[in-house]
Amino acid sequence: MEIYYKDGTFPRYCETVRKSLDANQFNRFAQLTSNEDRFRFVNGLRSIVDELRLKREYNGKGMEQATALKTLGNKAFQAERWNDALVFYNKCYVATPKENVQEKSIILANRSAALYHLEKYDLALRDIQRALAHQYPKQMMYKLTERKARCYLAKKDYEAALECFKATVTALDDANLPLERRQKLERDAQIMINLLPTNIEMEKKSKKKSSSKTVDHAIGQAAKTPEHFVEKALWFDETPDEGRFARTSADLKPNTILLLERPHVSTLLEDYSLDHCTHCFKRVSVPIACPLCADVIFCSDECEAKANSSYHKYECGFLHILWGSGASITCHMALRMITQKSEEYFMKLKPELGELTNEQIDKLPIDDYRKVYKLVTHESTRSPEDFFQRTLMATLLNTCLTLGGYGSSPQEENFIGGLLVHNLQLLQFNAHEVSEIIRDTPDDIGKSTFIGGGLYPTLALFNHSCDPGVTRYYRGNQVCVRTVKNIAADSMVAENYGPLFTQVRREERQATLQNQYRFTCQCVPCMENWPLFTEMDPTAIRFRCDGGKICSNVLIIPAEINEFMVKCTECGEHTNIMKGLKSVQDTDMLFKAATRLHTAGEYEAALRKYVEMMETMSEVLVPPYRDYHLCQQGLRACMLEFGNRYTKAVAKK
Repeated sequence: MEIYYKDGTFPRYCETVRKSLDANQFNRFAQLTSNEDRFRFVNGLRSIVDELRLKREYNGKGMEQATALKTLGNKAFQAERWNDALVFYNKCYVATPKENVQEKSIILANRSAALYHLEKYDLALRDIQRALAHQYPKQMMYKLTERKARCYLAKKDYEAALECFKATVTALDDANLPLERRQKLERDAQIMINLLPTNIEMEKKSKKKSSSKTVDHAIGQAAKTPEHFVEKALWFDETPDEGRFARTSADLKPNTILLLERPHVSTLLEDYSLDHCTHCFKRVSVPIACPLCADVIFCSDECEAKANSSYHKYECGFLHILWGSGASITCHMALRMITQKSEEYFMKLKPELGELTNEQIDKLPIDDYRKVYKLVTHESTRSPEDFFQRTLMATLLNTCLTLGGYGSSPQEENFIGGLLVHNLQLLQFNAHEVSEIIRDTPDDIGKSTFIGGGLYPTLALFNHSCDPGVTRYYRGNQVCVRTVKNIAADSMVAENYGPLFTQVRREERQATLQNQYRFTCQCVPCMENWPLFTEMDPTAIRFRCDGGKICSNVLIIPAEINEFMVKCTECGEHTNIMKGLKSVQDTDMLFKAATRLHTAGEYEAALRKYVEMMETMSEVLVPPYRDYHLCQQGLRACMLEFGNRYTKAVAKK
């Protein structure tokens, strides 16, 4: 990941500042050996701060705009176009300024009405509570209490519904309504008050009869996805050539979950900042707005509180500067690695940075900065120009920090600035793109779309292979890593950094990896120069020699063969070809069944068929082999269905 895109203000700023330095100044910079010294030097050039001319701006909020959107929402609501009304109310809510508290309460109440008609009762109840917290007018309170009662009624929470209908009768005392309208609302509420005690008694009796089912349901609810999980067979080795990398101490089967991990830091791309929660990356249909800016949204009060108590209070009002500068998402992540903790936190860590052993680092929690500090940066191979660009970007990020009220003394500023330069280096080689499958229609195969970036401390330790043993997908910003083939004990467990051998030729793969990650790939497909998928010979079958562990020879046999046994030229053992051909026939049937289940949306069942197919093939066949890689492709496609996915056509209904 580069630090900036061509479109934006930063490339021009970088060029202007670079030209302003004479040869002696740049040579002095090139001789510096620490990131803190580099930052101190560049930040000390007064032209830097003068050239930036940054200021905090809260864009996108205003009552004129909000009122216009509210009017459109009301018209859609009156026409019973509930989805359209929800869209306009969402935009109105995000655009309403913080100080217009009562107006915000009314739009939240309006949105709760749209949600009620869309049968999204829990979300409607959430908006009702938020409207009450925003000084909803007392004379209109009956609307909320009555709607709240109807939501609970739809949820069959009769006790809560009864209390809300009683509250409605009381709230009508403050309502400025015509007598006839008020009397009708009182009669309707009183009817429910008289009826609901019977429903409550019936519900209690029903609950007693189904108590065992309730226990089972509770057990199911308790089995939530863990925040962090590492397969016990996974461990991390280290060699001079390969650095730290994942190994397995036991045989791993396909479809084994190896890792569930929350990011140390993650940020959304600008294009998805108003579709997804900026904190957890969950796609949001009913947003919680930032009180000050209209640049981000949240999925819940919890996410909003976490963001505004840490990183967003410093980034708020500056995101338009980052996006407009052309800074890449790694720059935003480099900044957030700082803003999600206090300056006191980093100053306290200063003596320990780089001093911990790998064993100590592995025991640290995900959000500990020391957990990621020692990730590879390739600092020793960087050019002065590279350092200058990254340091200059750090001055832009630091200016946002300073204007946002982060940091105080020059000593702290230079240390934090040096960390920003360090972050920009390590993120280049360790950050991952967070994706979502986006479909235009339910029948569309979908496209894996880059929506944001994340730094995953454990995942960052996995090395690359052009024939990876795992695939990864995302649930919000949590990454899940699963195996897509059998991996023998004591083997490396590798993921993929981009090019697969089935799609890209060796020369191009190795050039890409060398350019982006600064290593020459020596995985098996590269060393043996495996063919592209389209070039694999379908008429030849690659059998495993029955000589077992003492012989690794591959027997390449024509698909049409009349012999039962074939002698290995390496070990002299005979291999039963008929047994292998029978396995190939079995896998063909399994593949058809798996594909059918996958198409029907039965992903777990499809995965089981693909796993059975993979294990059957692994006993007798050796990759590269077309059916083997088709099976892997099927495994990956099924697994992606458990991650972030969105269908546009469904959302419009």
